[in-house]
Amino acid sequence: MTTTRLGSDDPQKCLASFGLLMTCMYTGREGSRVMQLDRDQEVSDQMLAGAMDKMRKILDCVGQCCETQAKPLAAVICYLVTDFFPKEQMINTFVSEFLSPRQENRELIALILHDLFQGIIEAGNFSQISEWVLLVLRNFVHLKPRAMALWSTAILLLCSTTNPEVGRFFPYVVAMGTVPPGWFVLVCREFAASLSEGERGTFGEMMEVGAQVHGGWEFKEVGSVLKEFGVQ
Repeated sequence: MTTTRLGSDDPQKCLASFGLLMTCMYTGREGSRVMQLDRDQEVSDQMLAGAMDKMRKILDCVGQCCETQAKPLAAVICYLVTDFFPKEQMINTFVSEFLSPRQENRELIALILHDLFQGIIEAGNFSQISEWVLLVLRNFVHLKPRAMALWSTAILLLCSTTNPEVGRFFPYVVAMGTVPPGWFVLVCREFAASLSEGERGTFGEMMEVGAQVHGGWEFKEVGSVLKEFGVQ
């Protein structure tokens, strides 16, 4: 019943159900112990599957409900990821949710992705993030219309940046729902600077794909900028 009411059109019912669901997740069946998992505690497949099922229902709600309901749900998700899941295992889940055509609150998923990526980077695993970005980038540059491809690609790269100066663009790009052409090129250049030579070649190929799919100046200009790094 709790998970069913998450999809209620009444914000009070939705948020009350969410609060009850969080209580169940953190206290467990007996209501007397905290299920919060520390890094050294072994996670059973059954426990992980149960928590993942609840997470999917919360994400479905974020994607379909109104902003009043979606914002508080999205704000709590990062804490749930930290407490119940290995962050690295959740990247694909949230990238897929961001790309989903059913997702009506993509900007909220962007905030979750940002916190997730930055948490992994702060743990010293930037190489893992850069590999994931290059792996999924093709899906981002293929998004339509062109403005969505540019905005989504910029969001992905800003989520993975290690440069705090460039990272300051993130909240503005999220809020605007678009990305100025000059910002897009700057963000791509900064990301390329953090890659190895081989990774830059892959990144350049993805920018070429974007230029072929959409045309326009931005993707082509990134290709020109990458020549500074020896990418042909």
